[in-house]
Amino acid sequence: MNRGLIITLILACIVTAIFVIRKIKKSQFKIGDTLYWLFFCLFLLVMSIFPTAIYWVSNIIGFESPSNFIFVTIIFLLLVKIFLLDARVAKVEDKLIKLVQKYAIDNESKETK
Repeated sequence: MNRGLIITLILACIVTAIFVIRKIKKSQFKIGDTLYWLFFCLFLLVMSIFPTAIYWVSNIIGFESPSNFIFVTIIFLLLVKIFLLDARVAKVEDKLIKLVQKYAIDNESKETK
C-alpha cells in the first residue's frame, strides 16, 4: 500500500479520535455515536497498521487496488451511519408531530372552558 495512503489513514484516525473526544467532553454525543466513531477510528488504524491484510481481503473480493477497497469500505460504513441517522430523525419527527398534536388538543380544550 502506498505510504501516502497509510499516512492519510493514520491522520484521519487521529483527527476523528480528537474530534470525538472533544465532543464527549462537551457532552454533545450519545454513547452509540461515540462507539460508532471510535470503532471507525480503530478500523482506520488497523487498516493502516496491517496493510497486508487489506491486500489479502481486496484480492479475495476482487478489487483492482487495495485503496479502492479501503474507499468502498469507508463509504459503506458512512452510508450505514447515514441510514441510522435517518431512522433516528424519522423517529424524532414522529414524536414531534405527536407532541404538537397533543399540545394543540390540550390548548384547544383550555380555550373552550
